[in-house]
Amino acid sequence: MNSVAVISKHERDNRKAVRSLIWLCWLVYSCSYLGKVNYAANITQIEDFYNISHADAGLVSTFLFFSYGVGQFVNGFLCKKYNIKWMIFLSLMSSGVINLLVAVIPSFTVIKWLWFINGAALSVLWATVVRLLSETLSKRDMARATVVMGTTVASGTLLIYGLSAVFATFDVFKMAFVFAGIAMPAVAFIWLFALPCVVRRAKAASEEYEEEDRVARQSAKEAKGNDVSGAVIKLMIAVLAVVAIAVNLINDGLKTWMPAILKENYGLDDSISIILSLALPMVAVFGNFFAVKVHKLIPDFVLQCALAFGISGAIIALVIGALSLNQFIITIVGFAIACFLVASCNSLITSIFPLFMKDKINSGRIAGVLNGFCYVGSTISTYGLGLLADVSGGWNTVFGLLFGVCMFIVLMAAIYVLVKKFITKERYLEKKMNG
Repeated sequence: MNSVAVISKHERDNRKAVRSLIWLCWLVYSCSYLGKVNYAANITQIEDFYNISHADAGLVSTFLFFSYGVGQFVNGFLCKKYNIKWMIFLSLMSSGVINLLVAVIPSFTVIKWLWFINGAALSVLWATVVRLLSETLSKRDMARATVVMGTTVASGTLLIYGLSAVFATFDVFKMAFVFAGIAMPAVAFIWLFALPCVVRRAKAASEEYEEEDRVARQSAKEAKGNDVSGAVIKLMIAVLAVVAIAVNLINDGLKTWMPAILKENYGLDDSISIILSLALPMVAVFGNFFAVKVHKLIPDFVLQCALAFGISGAIIALVIGALSLNQFIITIVGFAIACFLVASCNSLITSIFPLFMKDKINSGRIAGVLNGFCYVGSTISTYGLGLLADVSGGWNTVFGLLFGVCMFIVLMAAIYVLVKKFITKERYLEKKMNG
């Protein structure tokens, strides 16, 4: 009886150690969105304050997304060499200082360069965090880690959009940058002092499961008899890279320009537009959990994305009609559902895929590379969609483009299925010929 109680307590301690590491990583990455998305959350006030166009306002986010995206590729390849504790500390501290500078510098021209540096500083985080989790946690903890880490984007975005709505009400939008400038260094110091103890305990807990996990994986591989080939994995990564561009083109495009769309089409105040825009990150919180559940039914990562994009395309077509008919409720609900589905793909590509495939790929590197492709889409979405709206005189052309992107992903997935079948058949014939 006592032995059972001791084992039970030991198991609880192990679970607590693993959860502590996951939630510390969650805190760091969620906090990064306070200093990254606050500009987009306040874009309508920034346009009015500096008297600039959609394209000029979107160019600042484009600078951030460009440096952040390039940084994802660079850090994906270099993160294996990093001192994780200090790199993440310096990343958060740098972004905090930059946000404080944006709050006090009066010139709009300087902001895009500060935001460019901000993107480079924050690009360290994702690949490094994924590397830490993949190296520390056992296979059985991957699902928990992906579900929790998948809520970071939505949680951080939700918080900063909510605060920005309050600041907009009192016409003090620059407080969003001040808040980030204080919160990010605070979290940086929490990370610095908590990490060594948390990692030590989590590693000790995970090591107890390593041999059991290794035996289970070997048994599963032998039972399957035909593991996923390297060629199929490379094909999957190539297709997911293209899907990643489309994911953030739509996701960041809708989140960035939602307040402007509501303000221009329905005459809403800035604060009301921002509050209603909270529906997008709010529903996206559940996107990762949804992605994990659906992945159990659709184990192919590409086909899961294709289904989400197919439904999103139909919804975007509905939103185009709603804007023409001035149907406010359909517009809001349509945006929310489309963002939810696309956000689930973001989690699938940048979190679930790298961690679930840790035995076949370098998780940190692939997470960084795929996240880099996501930010190629982000770079296009802010300046490109704002410019298209300015040139075309409205948002219907923008949504027509997004609909076309969804249909392209569905078509590409169909081609992927054919190529995958060909590769699998060739590998089967080759094995058969070799005995």
